[in-house]
Amino acid sequence: MKKFKILGFIVLILIIVVLSYSIYVLAKENPQENQENKILSEIRYVEAEFTDLFNTMNNIETRNYGIEIDELSKETAEKMKESESSSSGGGQSSSSGSGSSGTEKSSSNTSSGENGETNQDSEKYDLKLNGVLTTTKDINWDIVKSEVENLYTSIPTMTMDLYQLNINKDEILNFNKEIDNLVTVVNEENKESTLQTLSVIYDYLPKFLESAKGEDVIYKKVVVTKANIFKGYSKLDSGKWDEISQDIQNGVNTFTELLSNPDVINSNNQYSVNKIYIMLNELQNAVNMQDVSVFLIKYKNLIEEIEAI
Repeated sequence: MKKFKILGFIVLILIIVVLSYSIYVLAKENPQENQENKILSEIRYVEAEFTDLFNTMNNIETRNYGIEIDELSKETAEKMKESESSSSGGGQSSSSGSGSSGTEKSSSNTSSGENGETNQDSEKYDLKLNGVLTTTKDINWDIVKSEVENLYTSIPTMTMDLYQLNINKDEILNFNKEIDNLVTVVNEENKESTLQTLSVIYDYLPKFLESAKGEDVIYKKVVVTKANIFKGYSKLDSGKWDEISQDIQNGVNTFTELLSNPDVINSNNQYSVNKIYIMLNELQNAVNMQDVSVFLIKYKNLIEEIEAI
């Protein structure tokens, strides 16, 4: 029995050695493929970050509800507890479901301090609507500035990897210059200039994707489509509806190319592709109305659908 255990152990070691060597050989034989996969992951990450920045400029969140947590002072928390106690009939605790509005609640954490005193921290949870018509129009520039500054943690690595591929070096340099320009306009809290600069930066991503092999056709078309949507979106405040109409139509035309390419559409994504095509045309209808709120509602729903494909 002992001999079989030793033999089994030796076989296991041999399998691990063979697998490790095979992975090493494959990695060594396909450095270009590994490099392209790495840059594609980096582009996907940065692309998602820029999409978030576009949305932040109009306080658009890709869900209809969010939870706000407000810290309550000890005094306020105690008053709330006294009120709850009196309303429950002199100390009888009420059931968890009674008196609840469904949109907010209070919770408390109690701990004993060194002097035997009780410290109480309470929080109030509010269900906040995140729709276009129910959201404040004020931009939280601190969030925007933080997100832009965080880009500098990933852009240098992405730049180095882009140089390893067959990409025009001037395009890479200009891409980085525009990110520096983005810092300037964001620091000035200039919404229109920020959106314009974001649109210019995002327009480089389809070029980078085109130079890198291995990415799926749908994603490449989606990024080009989004680039056109963002161009129109960035001109909303200037009211250039004719230009916006052309930008959105360019997005429709780009996405339409997918419908005529059955090789890349399967039963898993057919529904989403068809739905996005319809929503793109609906966005064009909003442009014809020249109504910013209608445009933003349809834009929000379209981006949510695109991100889910």
